[in-house]
Amino acid sequence: MAIVGLANIADATAADIAALPPDAFAGATADDLASIPAEAMQGMGPDMLAAMPPDAMGGMDADMMAAMPPYAMGGMDADMMAAMPPTAMEGIGPDMMAAMPPDAMGGMDADMMAAMPPAAMGGMGPDMMAAMPPDAMGGMDADMMAAMPPYAMGGMDADTMAAMPPTAMEGMDADMMAAMPPTAMEGMSPDMMAAIPPDAMASMSPDMMAAMPPTAMEGMGPDMMAAMPPYAMGGMDADMMAAMPPDAMANMDPGMMAAMPTEALEGMGPEMMAAVPPDAMASMSPEMMAAMPPDAMGGMDADMMAAMPPYAMGGMDADMMAAMPPTAMEGMGPDMMAAMPPDAMGGMDADMMAAIPPTAMEGMGPDMMAAMPPDAMGGMDADMMAAMPPDAMGGMSPEMMANMPPTAMEGMSPDMMAAMPPDAMGGMDADMMAAMPPNCMEGMSPDMMAAMPPDAMGGMSPEMMANMP
Repeated sequence: MAIVGLANIADATAADIAALPPDAFAGATADDLASIPAEAMQGMGPDMLAAMPPDAMGGMDADMMAAMPPYAMGGMDADMMAAMPPTAMEGIGPDMMAAMPPDAMGGMDADMMAAMPPAAMGGMGPDMMAAMPPDAMGGMDADMMAAMPPYAMGGMDADTMAAMPPTAMEGMDADMMAAMPPTAMEGMSPDMMAAIPPDAMASMSPDMMAAMPPTAMEGMGPDMMAAMPPYAMGGMDADMMAAMPPDAMANMDPGMMAAMPTEALEGMGPEMMAAVPPDAMASMSPEMMAAMPPDAMGGMDADMMAAMPPYAMGGMDADMMAAMPPTAMEGMGPDMMAAMPPDAMGGMDADMMAAIPPTAMEGMGPDMMAAMPPDAMGGMDADMMAAMPPDAMGGMSPEMMANMPPTAMEGMSPDMMAAMPPDAMGGMDADMMAAMPPNCMEGMSPDMMAAMPPDAMGGMSPEMMANMP
């Protein structure tokens, strides 16, 4: 017989098997192994298993596998594993899995993996994971993933990650995520990302984030974003940002915003901006603001504007200003206005001007005024005019003056009048003159008077005349 010492293999008992020397199995065939009663496999030891030719394992079945003592699996190698029918793996348990030499997993394939009971994965270790051919992971499912000890994920790499069915990621948890090498994330796909339970993202790190292909971010959702530690955002870049669904930004918070590299904001779009909670904007910096594409500002609103630190406005430019919805300016404050680069005002229009709270005009300066398109002054009103520092009027031009509604002049003061360049008066007309408080005329100079169109004097009153120097 091919198993030396067994007269009738079919009648063998566990005691018969246990009594044989390991080399008795050296000539065993698949048919010989298949003839052994399942319960007799209780007598099998690792040395016996190791002595068998690999193709003998073709006679193994699930009942025989289940009957073996776990330690017997210590004699398994990759060639033996590869020779086993996938269905034999239905009999494996966690203790048997744990007893296998890691390199034996090199013979695993997807069908064998799929046949394993989920509980068997409790015996998986990182060295075993690392030894598996990547395509074997195609047999993984969520229950198997959930049953693995977290540390086993330390053997994961990009190829094994890429080979897993997306649904297997439903079994991932935070401890497993924490144990994965960052480079494993290079194999992540959008469908896999979408399948991860949100709480697993609690262990995401910047290195893991940075290793992900940008397209993987297409699977990110708001609950996943909310579960991530803020510092993980340090691995974000512009391509990843651009790939995220806008609603993923709905759970962004100030800590996460503060942790993002400046250049990541280059991937921001208007729909994403619109989804950001206003309080997240509290961590915006001038550098982050400057990195955003102008059209991203189309998602800005008044609450977001109001939540920003004033100095963040130092990153604003004219194109960004022009892209903002006028209503966003309702959140502007005087400190924010003062922090804006003057040339940013080149993107202002009349509707935006009209939306600014009057107090915000306290931050206006002459260079900012000079940079505004003249037609933006069509949104000025008396309260806004009254709130401006007098020296801001030093940036006024005749074209700007001509575009102001006459009623805006009701907010003019003598100091503001005195601060205006004389040629600005070239835009004055009779209605504007008539709307000015009489005491404004105390700031009039000969050069200003000379620059006024003659018909503007049609708005002069006795009280105004009485106040002129």
